Amino acid sequence: MKKDFLKYQAQTTPKPLAIEVSYAKGSYIYDKKNKAYLDFIAGVSACSLGHSSPYLINSINKQIKKYMHVMVYGEFILEPSIKLTKLISKLLPKNLNSTYLTNSGTEAIEGAVKLARKYTGKKEIIASTNAYHGSTMGALTFMGIKDRRDPFGPLIPKVKFIKYNEEEDLSKISSKTAAVMLETIQGGAGFITPKKNYLQKVKKRCNEVGALLILDEIQSGIGRTGKMFGFENYNCSPDIVVYG
Repeated sequence: MKKDFLKYQAQTTPKPLAIEVSYAKGSYIYDKKNKAYLDFIAGVSACSLGHSSPYLINSINKQIKKYMHVMVYGEFILEPSIKLTKLISKLLPKNLNSTYLTNSGTEAIEGAVKLARKYTGKKEIIASTNAYHGSTMGALTFMGIKDRRDPFGPLIPKVKFIKYNEEEDLSKISSKTAAVMLETIQGGAGFITPKKNYLQKVKKRCNEVGALLILDEIQSGIGRTGKMFGFENYNCSPDIVVYG
């Protein structure tokens, strides 16, 4: 199986983990020899409820007997998506009352940028050094890791970078800026938390120049920090929040 894996399936790293997975349950992944691996990766944060949850399996089975994919979200009236978005609106601040559903975090990031440009009529997006927001051509533009980003250029124009937690850099946010996009807690950079009311200061600067604040909570949202959304720990409400 490993030979076929290496031959037929493209890998994302030069040295993949190559664990031959048999099944997964709870917080563990099991290989073909039934060796258990405590899963700290959780599908890169996607499996925050654990593996093979009986509740999730039952819910999925009930739904697929009715219908699976029938149309892009926002066209047909689908009860599960309405229940979900209504619940989310109750959990979020009042200004965040409408949810756009996507298939992945990367799509959500690009949707947030499109929304910011459309709403403000401006083009400039400011992201942070060492940030990670996804790997498609659009989201890759906002990756603050130069050697991982530049080989795929040219990317989306009118994107600048500031240093996370550096208050001096906030002057780069100007009247030309459509949005500032930050991870609430930087994940790929080593789980860097905001210091000295940093997010509040970014939000204040955005308000001063008419820019929107986009917070990427794909890793820090939905209870992963102890609160439903990571920004609740820092008394800062964004204009757009991305989560998964």
